[in-house]
Amino acid sequence: MSTRTRSPWCCRRRTAIKLFTTLSLLLLLPTTTKVCRSCSDGERHALLRRIQPLIGPEFSSNGRLDWDEAVDCCRWEGVTCSVAGRRREAAGGRRVVSLSLPGVGIAGAVDAAVLAPFTALEKLDLSGNQITSFSAANRSDMVVGAVLNNLTALTELHLAGNEITTTGWISNLTSLQVIDMSSNKLHELNGICGLHQLKYLSVGFNMIQGVINPCLGKLQHLVYLDMGSNFLTGEIGQNLLSNLTQVEEVHLGDNNLTGTFDFSSLANNSELHSIVFSNNYKLEIDTELVRWTPLFQLEYLNLSNSIVNKRSNGIIPTFLSAQVSLSGIDLSICSLQGRIPSWMLLYNVSLGFLLLRGNSMDFLDTGNLGANVTSSMEVLDLSNNMITMPMPYNLGSLFPYLKYLDMSSNMLHGGVPSLAEAVSSLQVLDLSFNRLDGEISPEFIGNASILTSLLLSHNDLTRPMPPFHWIPGQLIHLSVENNQLSGGLPPLLMNCTNLENLNVRYNRLSGVIPVGLLNFEKLGALLLGGNQFHGVIPWDICLNNNLHFIDLSNNRFSGEIPGCLYSVFWSELPMYYEDDPFGNITQRRQTYVEFTTKGESLTYMGMPLELMTGIDLSMNRLSGTIPSPVGFLRQLKSLNLSHNKLVGSIPDTFMYLLEMESMDLSHNHLNGSVPVELANLSFLSFFSVAYNNLSGEIPFESQLCTLNGTAFEGNENLCGEIVDKICLMNSNHSHDSDDEMHQLLSMDTMDTPLIYWSFVAGSFAIGFWGIIALLIWNTAFRSRLCSFMDGCMSKMGWILQWDLVTSMGRRRFEWRTQLSSVHGVVGGQDQTNGGGTGGMEAVYGNVVRSG
Repeated sequence: MSTRTRSPWCCRRRTAIKLFTTLSLLLLLPTTTKVCRSCSDGERHALLRRIQPLIGPEFSSNGRLDWDEAVDCCRWEGVTCSVAGRRREAAGGRRVVSLSLPGVGIAGAVDAAVLAPFTALEKLDLSGNQITSFSAANRSDMVVGAVLNNLTALTELHLAGNEITTTGWISNLTSLQVIDMSSNKLHELNGICGLHQLKYLSVGFNMIQGVINPCLGKLQHLVYLDMGSNFLTGEIGQNLLSNLTQVEEVHLGDNNLTGTFDFSSLANNSELHSIVFSNNYKLEIDTELVRWTPLFQLEYLNLSNSIVNKRSNGIIPTFLSAQVSLSGIDLSICSLQGRIPSWMLLYNVSLGFLLLRGNSMDFLDTGNLGANVTSSMEVLDLSNNMITMPMPYNLGSLFPYLKYLDMSSNMLHGGVPSLAEAVSSLQVLDLSFNRLDGEISPEFIGNASILTSLLLSHNDLTRPMPPFHWIPGQLIHLSVENNQLSGGLPPLLMNCTNLENLNVRYNRLSGVIPVGLLNFEKLGALLLGGNQFHGVIPWDICLNNNLHFIDLSNNRFSGEIPGCLYSVFWSELPMYYEDDPFGNITQRRQTYVEFTTKGESLTYMGMPLELMTGIDLSMNRLSGTIPSPVGFLRQLKSLNLSHNKLVGSIPDTFMYLLEMESMDLSHNHLNGSVPVELANLSFLSFFSVAYNNLSGEIPFESQLCTLNGTAFEGNENLCGEIVDKICLMNSNHSHDSDDEMHQLLSMDTMDTPLIYWSFVAGSFAIGFWGIIALLIWNTAFRSRLCSFMDGCMSKMGWILQWDLVTSMGRRRFEWRTQLSSVHGVVGGQDQTNGGGTGGMEAVYGNVVRSG
């Protein structure tokens, strides 16, 4: 056996070959990379230098559309290139065939020249931006069209959700098959009329006015036409739609179309499967003018809010009996009348929903149906009609898949049949505003574990109140208002953990509400008014953080108002109800709440329902004081505590009820005064404290000035300008104050004792010492003064001497006169008695002594 030995030269040769091969590949790599680059240099440059600057900074800076130059441009977000290997790409690489940049902040007028390099572009999506127009040098649509003329491959144009107003610039894009310019500001379609390859046209939610442009009837390849939610007027041309032989869907709803449209003109549109003419309130649609057989099979028909078959007594269109593919019919508010035929309900096995709301249908024909006939219908709305009949006893077996049944606001009478067969699917049941009577059978809805809304209000139903034996774990709305139900609240209510609206008002329910029965995490409206409940108000209502309405009025509740209310309650989440879980199938059903406020019953729904909050505890037997924490319910808009036995004063915390619109505290035993802080409640439009024991002056300030005297009547001790009664205590105090002020103003300052005597002493000191100083220092004045005083003293001496002499002379004269009279008396006595001197001397001696 021989062995072969490899020579060193052979090994070196092979190593050299490998090295040469590796170097050759490395040298060829740049060339290969250049050849296989995804998009051409011109398109790559246009993307980076023309398209990317249009994108809003908030989108380009966060990396969402950060086109990296080092990365293959066909891998950039929003850029799609053609499939490799096409002949046209041999020299320049792959071409950009799709550019999708929805909602990236492109705004204003876009220069059409930025799109010119993309001659292979097949799809352009710039929807959801703020583009106002595509412009050129002189901003005319003709020039813009010329700039875009080389986009011969463009078949899809998506510009929905912008602010474009005209379409003339599109006219040269003759290859277009899809145009979506919905939700813009278009007011004309002239640029679209010449696009004969067009198959899909969506221009809904624009500002297109006037009659429908007849040129659209020439777009014979059109499959989809949507002009809904514009301002179209006039008639629908009879040949407009009949010429569109390939059209499948037509949407002309939510316009102002008028005239009469003959539905038979669509008989030959064999591809037609969806028609929407809804919300053209003056449009008359006639299906019975002639005998005709349609070649189409509709899947969806919506003629709601139009006038159907006015000349044929408003019958349901008979051509529908041959439409076996229908999945949905909406003939709401179409002025229909008469019977609802049985074929409409059961013979179409694919019919998923039927809406006949707001017509004048008077009978539901189920008499000719076989025992084993069932329907696959899920939504049936016959509300607001004039159906006068007992409810079909086999309704549950006829519609075993029913999820939504609304027969409210009719004239149904008799008992409520069993719907147990449909309970596996039934979610919404509304039989309110009828004439149903009798007891509700415990088997009424069987084991309805998925029922979300049970609405039986405004009937004459009697005891007991549902739910019964079924577990209402999914129940959201329970309304049995205005019936004759009696007994207490069912204990199974405790299982309604998702309950948002509980309305049992105006029945004959009674008993004590046990603690824990009304503790619902999501409860927004608790309406128990107009019954005979008694006992204390359970404190666990404070645990319902989402409550917006509490109505316990007109019952027999006693005890005190729960003091557990404070600012966190009624302030966390807004209450908004939507009963319709079926999307766009039925119109949005907003739960409404009737609530008495401002002295009248008001209905809240929609946004007002979301914002409204109110408490009504009136017409009970509540006692004690009003809890101060009520004043911390800052979002409370209505408070009614009238017709109770409340005592004490109005809490000062009411000053924080800044959202308050209506406050009724009348017919209680409240005392104290009306807080002046209530004047700062600037939204307060209804206020009453009538028939209490309030006293004092009513503040005449701010919001209280807008009230009249009826708000305060029945309070004998209230006074003020509002009630036109003078406050006596304040009047006397006012007079005293006026007198004091008058005295202060009129009294001389000198009349005060201290100042008076100080003035006297000071004047005396100044006068006395002033004269002494003058006499000492002025000799001449002293001499003259002494001379003057001597003269005065001399004159006073003469006067005194004269007075003395005069008085002595007067006395002598009187003496002489007395002496003469004495002599006469003595002389007479002497003559009588014979004379003598003793008597004379005695008299004389007395005269001398007296003198």
